[in-house]
Amino acid sequence: MGQGSRPVLVRSFEDKAVLAGKRTLLWLGDHPTPANVSSAAAADWDLTIGKIDKPLGPQFKQAKLVLIGANGSATDPRWLDGVLGELDRTSVVGVFLLRDDARAAWSLLANRMGNFLCVSEGATAGELAAKLAAAGALQRGIENLCAELSTSRTMGSDGTQDIEEEMRLASRLQRDFLPKQLPEVGGLRFGALYKPAGWVSGDIYDIMRLDETHLGFYVADVVGHGMPAALLTMFIKKALLTKRIAGRTYEIVSPAASLAALNNDICEQDLSSCQFCTAVYCVMDAENLMLTYSRAGHPEPIILRAAGTVDMRRTPGSLLGIFPGEKFYPTDVKLCRGDRLLLYSDGAECGLFGQRRCNEEQIRQGAIALAGLSLDEMFAQISARINADRAANGAEDDVTVVVMDVG
Repeated sequence: MGQGSRPVLVRSFEDKAVLAGKRTLLWLGDHPTPANVSSAAAADWDLTIGKIDKPLGPQFKQAKLVLIGANGSATDPRWLDGVLGELDRTSVVGVFLLRDDARAAWSLLANRMGNFLCVSEGATAGELAAKLAAAGALQRGIENLCAELSTSRTMGSDGTQDIEEEMRLASRLQRDFLPKQLPEVGGLRFGALYKPAGWVSGDIYDIMRLDETHLGFYVADVVGHGMPAALLTMFIKKALLTKRIAGRTYEIVSPAASLAALNNDICEQDLSSCQFCTAVYCVMDAENLMLTYSRAGHPEPIILRAAGTVDMRRTPGSLLGIFPGEKFYPTDVKLCRGDRLLLYSDGAECGLFGQRRCNEEQIRQGAIALAGLSLDEMFAQISARINADRAANGAEDDVTVVVMDVG
């Protein structure tokens, strides 16, 4: 050590990596480290062995990238949920190295969004090195976004911009577009649950009286989140055509025609983002209890019959905002007293049926379990499930449920 030089205090394995001109790659997996992992990391990464049975948060904070190996824990969905939660709380990017037959793990990760990538454990060293390079680029992008967000928050504290206050006002404005009082016509009674994943929602619903005997109601779900999706929900609210008025006469527009007109309106806007959405629109005749609905890529309405059976149709209909001139199709259903109709966005599946991404049989069984509950009891149960799921996994999607009871 030359005269006047000072010793360098190395505080963590990330500091060591910086001194070596490399970034830290934390390996969580089998020992010894697989040959493809060692070879892939050799050129650009300082490979550090983590401890899979120890708390992950402190280990993640000392790394830029974490590579999770294909051992028993890494294919356990519950353990994977914990890893994903830790990744969400940091700017670290994860790369999951999974066995090809780990179907549950592949399925879980394919249906989640976050700062991670997946690769087969059989990948060559070259393939894995390319995946690590892509993950490294993603990590740098996340760091840049975090820096920009920090700057924005600083600007807000200086009084030049207050993002949180703007989002709060946007949330309040969007809720002002929702019905303030649910109509009652004849024996029809409505209930609604609306739980955005963040300040604003990509879901919207409405229930409106069209005339003395007809009600129109819908649920729409914009593909995407945040402010762009929320703005499109407001457009939907204003653009959906429910009646044509000519002088002193009017015509109730059929759900199929309403969705076709809305689809054309969205296509004509030529939106640059969040331009796709799903919707289901219903018109109910309270006098003869005839329901007519059409859907556009949205979950099918569910009818819980008074006798305890579940009625689900398969109505065709594409997403809104993709192709102008698209056709939508009507479904007519005769309802009876004691029946219950459910409309919902896909984010509500866990609350309604007890699990996410259900198949048709799981939906039927989950719906039957709700049939005997009052509206208040049903919404309390749905809300409790959603709250528990969000506590475990975070708020991943907006939730909307609209229920009509036929009394």
